[in-house]
Amino acid sequence: MRHLALACLCLAAAACGGDFSNDDLEFLNALPQREDLAAKLPASSQGRSGGGLTTRKDTLVVNLGEVSELATNTDETGRDFNTAVDGLLTLLENIRTTSPTTREPDRRVWGPFRDKAHPGFDVRFVMERVELRFDYRLEYRRTGEGDAAWWAFLSGTFEADAGIRKGVGALYLDVKKAKEKDFTTDLVALDRLDIDYQTKALPTRVEMVFTPVGGLVSPTRYTYREAEGQLGEMKFRLPSTDLVIGGKLEDVELTTRWAPDGRGMGVLLVLDGDIKGAKYTECWNALGRVTFIARSWDFFNPTLGDRATCPNFSALDE
Repeated sequence: MRHLALACLCLAAAACGGDFSNDDLEFLNALPQREDLAAKLPASSQGRSGGGLTTRKDTLVVNLGEVSELATNTDETGRDFNTAVDGLLTLLENIRTTSPTTREPDRRVWGPFRDKAHPGFDVRFVMERVELRFDYRLEYRRTGEGDAAWWAFLSGTFEADAGIRKGVGALYLDVKKAKEKDFTTDLVALDRLDIDYQTKALPTRVEMVFTPVGGLVSPTRYTYREAEGQLGEMKFRLPSTDLVIGGKLEDVELTTRWAPDGRGMGVLLVLDGDIKGAKYTECWNALGRVTFIARSWDFFNPTLGDRATCPNFSALDE
């Protein structure tokens, strides 16, 4: 992400002026901003501590009143999610501060300019409009090559609905293409990074997919949703997690939900392992302390604590 930010700082430094027409603003409003895509974590999450589920080496033995490891894992994953979003959107926000170099009725271009972060390459940013749809590309070519040599490192699209920045969008980084072009990036472990989002209706949704090099390992997928009342939800998979005593590790899908005051609920579905098909539910208070536990595989003590302590997340059931 650092190289992308430097590229667009180059665009920002070289572009002329900072005056925008109303039509320019319509283009710029099609670019996503941090508040559109970032996970809204409760402020209390900053003070919670714990190892996180992904660091557990023993079985899933949790007692009422202890710090919830599901809550801790959600906090850590949410912050990592936001870091990835922040790195990707920094370059778009740099574009947002400068005027286009070229204006056409349904097209705007910033550049081309020499990319100081990548000697030997030119860079430009292109946006095109078809009715309510906007497509944009961060493109590169080797210095001295013609128009046919431009290739897109970042590509995105946005289709507007009602209101500014309300609609459906997607953007992705083609890391594999960059490597084929001998273009240096700091995303060496990836072939591609995708973000899909919709902001036109509640619950809003942002999905991020990391596709590793070679395709030998399945892509890692994170989905964040937000409902009325700042209720949040994060869903992701945790492979090879030791949940119960046995000969196999568990692959699980974790869905966690939280309220602005820090209270939350986590649901683990076991996709593979010793207890395939099992379900674990846990609720915690604003301090991240466990208040309710349910284990579908425990016939003697299937629940502990008070289910009424779990917040109402029905707004996220849509």
